[in-house]
Formats: sequence, C-alpha cells, structure tokens
Amino acid sequence: MLPETINPNLSLLDSDNQQVNLTRWMHQCELIKSYYNANTVFIFQKTSAGFEIIVSAITETPQFTAGTLYPPALELFKQIQNSQPDGLYQNLGSFMLEDLPRDFDGIQHILSRPIAWPDGSQFGALCVLNPHITEPLVNAAMLEPFQILLQQELSLLCQNHRIESLSMRDQETGMLNHYGFLMMAPRQLNLGRRFGAHAGIIFFELLSTDNTPIPLENNHHRLLGKLIQDTIRTADVAAHYNSTQFVVLAFVDGERDVLHIMKRVEKQLEQQNHQLKLDVSYSFFTPESSAKLAPMMELARGKLDSMRPPVSQAADTPVEPAIDSSLYDNPAADSAEL
Repeated sequence: MLPETINPNLSLLDSDNQQVNLTRWMHQCELIKSYYNANTVFIFQKTSAGFEIIVSAITETPQFTAGTLYPPALELFKQIQNSQPDGLYQNLGSFMLEDLPRDFDGIQHILSRPIAWPDGSQFGALCVLNPHITEPLVNAAMLEPFQILLQQELSLLCQNHRIESLSMRDQETGMLNHYGFLMMAPRQLNLGRRFGAHAGIIFFELLSTDNTPIPLENNHHRLLGKLIQDTIRTADVAAHYNSTQFVVLAFVDGERDVLHIMKRVEKQLEQQNHQLKLDVSYSFFTPESSAKLAPMMELARGKLDSMRPPVSQAADTPVEPAIDSSLYDNPAADSAEL
C-alpha cells in the first residue's frame, strides 16, 4: 500500500519528489539508447490525464520529450503497461495507422518493460524504439537491471514519505505535527494536572473574509504558526494539526486566560494581514477534571465553522467522532487516567 501522501495519478513532473533523480533516469535512457542503437528511449507514467512522458534520451528531433501527454485510451501504451514483468517486443505493423499518434511514424518495433510502484500497482513503462537486436528474448533481458533500478527509486520515494509521516515536526511551519501532538500533549496534560494547573485546548483555522476573498497559501499558515508560537508559553504544546488547522494545549490560571490567548493571536493576525480571518474554538479543563484529552479536543474542534454540518443535514446526519480517542491514550505519558 502506498503512503497517503503519494498520489500515483499525479505526474512525477508535477510533484516535488527530490528522492527521484530524473536526471539519472535520463542518463539511463541514454545508456540504453546507446546499447541498443535505438531511435530513442523514454519512460512514461500513467496519470489521471493519460500517459505522460517523464524522461527521454536526447534526440535530433523534438519527439517524446518530457511532459508530452498521450490519451488514456492509447491501446499501445495500455498493452505495454499491463504486460508481464519481462516486458514485450512489439511490431507496430499490427496496429492501424489511425490508432497510433504521428510521433510513431517510422517506428517499426518497441521493446518495453513495465515499471511498478512498490505495492505492485502499475507506474508506467520503459520503452526502446527501433532497437537493433537479433534475438529479442535474449537482448530484452538487458533491460531488467534498469527496470529494477527505477523501481528501487520509487521504493525509496515511498519509504521517505513514510519516514516523513512519522516525523514529529511539520516541515511547513517547524511546529509539531499531528503525530507529535499525539505524543507530547497527553504527557504534558498529566504533568500539569499533578501541579494543579488549569488547561485549555484551542483550535485555530484561517479563513478568508467574504468581502475580500483571497486564496490561502503556505505563507499564511506559516504566519499563523509563528504568531501562535510567539504567544504561548514554553510549557504549552502547539501543533500544525492538519493542512488548515492549528491546535494548542495551554496551561493557564483560569478560563479567561484562554480567551486572552485567542484574542491576542487574532489581534496580531489582524495587524499582520487584515484580509485574513481567524476562526477559533476552545474547551477548558479544571485541575480536578477527569476528562480525557481526545473528547475535549473533539469538543473544541467541533465548534469550528468548517467542522459543523450544514443546517439542512444537522438534524438528520449523526456526527461521527473526528478524533480517535485511542490514539491519545498514550501509555508513554503515564499510567494515570488522562
């Protein structure tokens, strides 16, 4: 199963995947072209838009260049992608001329190997056009090392995404992410209760105002994250909870201090960018409260405008818990009730 952060239908050319070295892929295409004395060599990917050329060997004519898109109904590429791991050697004479794009004029044979994602689903294929070979089955075996190399890079890409998802820090803001909050907040809440501290769970979410709508961008979320971190104290725990929401576990003397934190962040945001609107909600713990963290988070998060169901559906649709309470029963925090 691929990591949730990888969309196999999105072209590698449209995603920021530094783990995949497309320059090295192009060099591999050059080596294969030289070995087979072929017209050209390219790698294509099956995306939601169709079959897209990701890299290709350098040729005298600008054909099969990176970014070239072919329709998803192209039967030639469908056969190549869905072939067995040892690939195909195809004579294009078996296709009608109208079934092939003009780019394939003058191409008689294609030697290919499919490329798969780590979960076995099809990524695309490596194609060699007009290879000069005498024994197709024997010569086709030379593509296997290149096929393995490309698939290993896709595996490395997936592995790095999994590692990043387990990281406790959010790359965009430098704050804790959802996982980091899951690990730190129960421990801090339990410690605060031991010292008799009140606590509040605060959720922040950026909105654009109705009269001057602007698209929310990464720099807007970085701004809000910085304002939150500048406002809270060292003992408090703040996290970039998801792409649009921030959460804070704040230790305070009373409920009005929670309201003060909310107002202070709102005021600073207004000073920094008056076009942004902030939606805020909270829940409050007293020292003697036995409430667990997850229900209190769910209560606070459910008060955000974006989390409320439409009025027409509110009466008929039961609201499912948005936060899995089992995730916040952190045995590392303490054996005491959180």
